[in-house]
Formats: sequence, structure tokens, C-alpha cells
Amino acid sequence: MYKHYHDENFVFRKPDGYPIHQKYILTRMQQLMKKTTIKKHATPHILRHTYISMLAEAGVDLITIMQRVGHRDEKITLGIYNHVTQKMQNNADQKLKKHFAEVLNMSVLQDM
Repeated sequence: MYKHYHDENFVFRKPDGYPIHQKYILTRMQQLMKKTTIKKHATPHILRHTYISMLAEAGVDLITIMQRVGHRDEKITLGIYNHVTQKMQNNADQKLKKHFAEVLNMSVLQDM
């Protein structure tokens, strides 16, 4: 569409590919938040945390998450962003129950 399109994969960008100024995004987000019942203070940076949490909940591996958010050190990703969500806790519980149910069933069959 644009002869000199700037393709750097910015999430928030103008039609020519260049990034939208962060102040514009913050102002627009504040306007939108006023139209909701959400009372929590939110900034565009919270979207980054939410995105990474959603990737983790979906079971995306650490290396892929790091590549998507531009981290080179896994300690940053794990320490700051990859907090354990309730959904991840529930999934871990289900996996343990399934695994040990299979182990118990196998031992019962072997005793027969």
C-alpha cells in the first residue's frame, strides 16, 4: 500500500508501518477505560503482561515466549512475567490426577 512501508512488526503502528507514539496509545486507552466499569488503573504495558500470561496459560514454550517479547535471558521472562495463573494450577492438578490414576490402574492390573 505504501511505497516505503516500514515493516518492523510493531503491534501499534500507523498505516505506513511506523509505530504510533506511546502517549497517543495511553490517552486513547484512558478514554476507552472511562467507558467501561473497570476501575483498575491500566496502561498499555499491562497488555504485554496479559499477552505473556495468556501465552503461558496456552502452554507456549518459554523459548517462543522469549522470542515474541524480545528477551534474551529466561530469568527475565520467568521472574517478571510468567506468574502462575489459576488456570495453570488447575491444569497441573488435572495432569497429576490423570498420571497417577493411570499408574494406579496399571499396578492393579499387574497384581491380577
